[in-house]
Amino acid sequence: MPGATKGGGVTLLQAVAIEVGLIVGGALFSLTGVAVGIAGAGVVVAFGIALAIAILGLIPTAMLGSLFPTTGGNYRYPARFVSVPLAFLAAWGLGISMLGGGLPLYALTAGQYVASLTPVAPTTVGFVLLTAFFVLNLLGIRPAAVAQVGMFVILVGSLGMFVVFGVPAVETANLTPLFPSGAVGVVTAAGILYFVCLGANFVVDIGGDIREATIAIPQSFALSIPLVLVLYVGVGVVAVGAVGADAMANAALTVPAERFLPGTLQSVFVLGGALFAIATSMNAVFIITPKYLEVLAADGLFPALLTVRNERFGTPHWGLTLIYGLSVAMLLSPLPIANLGSLLSFGGVFLVIPVMLAAIAVVRNHELVGSSAVPLTPRTIGAVGVLAVVLNLVLLVLVASQSPTIFAIWLTALVVGGCYYLVRTRLGNQTVKRTPTEW
Repeated sequence: MPGATKGGGVTLLQAVAIEVGLIVGGALFSLTGVAVGIAGAGVVVAFGIALAIAILGLIPTAMLGSLFPTTGGNYRYPARFVSVPLAFLAAWGLGISMLGGGLPLYALTAGQYVASLTPVAPTTVGFVLLTAFFVLNLLGIRPAAVAQVGMFVILVGSLGMFVVFGVPAVETANLTPLFPSGAVGVVTAAGILYFVCLGANFVVDIGGDIREATIAIPQSFALSIPLVLVLYVGVGVVAVGAVGADAMANAALTVPAERFLPGTLQSVFVLGGALFAIATSMNAVFIITPKYLEVLAADGLFPALLTVRNERFGTPHWGLTLIYGLSVAMLLSPLPIANLGSLLSFGGVFLVIPVMLAAIAVVRNHELVGSSAVPLTPRTIGAVGVLAVVLNLVLLVLVASQSPTIFAIWLTALVVGGCYYLVRTRLGNQTVKRTPTEW
């Protein structure tokens, strides 16, 4: 059964580490400067707005995860309560984003950070990291989760060091005016930073592996989001306050770090902060993505081979191998991977919408929602879900307008997925399951 785990399940701490690893990725180190260029010192407020929008999607997701802990929840919830074709397209779109823009981009970015410290080809470093996390996840979800906790501690420690050492260097004058570009600038910056704040919702995809998931999933959100908020606001205040908005605009976080961190600690920050932010994201993707292949195969939409698990480690070795092979091929291909980062945002935002629709469908059953660990009324959860749908649609349109060519590529891939679904279900006479066996 997809979701079965050998040797016990993922703990609450490990779930938090996976969420933070997915949220705090390399984009924090590259997009903070871009947001400062738009909003100036208002980047601090922009971080708060971006996280607030992300939280809107987490509340209904937490309810679903509490009521129906399962494997591949972001696919199974809309498949069960809304539409199987829509759920499939959302999962397909996420796959295009992760394999075309996610893993290879993470690998290349990590290689570039290492190359800034020592002469080595970025693609070589990326290949080594992809291989290392592939092998680690072949050994089981628990070793991968344990490694995630270790990297999570180093990551949080590095960002904490940046904030603690940076606070004395903050000059109040650098933080004014707070809104140099007005409300429009802050909202625009929040739209960019929103994609830095996504990721925690993917923990419902390993709900079948989490201990006491009905309680642990909402608790993990309650722990990870405040931690990320404190880190993000702290980083924003220090980055702008130490060097000023003009110096930080469109710059990397290494610019303010050079102002107050000694040389050795600057290297620690680059390795422990930037590199581990990327590494935790890569490992989390290897943990999460095979779950989609498993549940889609279990529902008859992908070959049954992808449901096969290694007898010794209990891992979906064929699914992991497929993900590894495709990501390495993209990394080594002549395609401009570094320019395809927008693919990540398209798949991530689109995936949220069907899940919110599933939550809205579920809250109609008030008695069912009452057994959720989320302490909110069904009406409130439903309203939050509706608002999240509207905001994510708006963000999808905004990002598509900024990267029309990449969006066209992603949309074309989505159409291909729709054609595949029709061939698989209609011409192939394939029966699609609507109710996961774990529920």
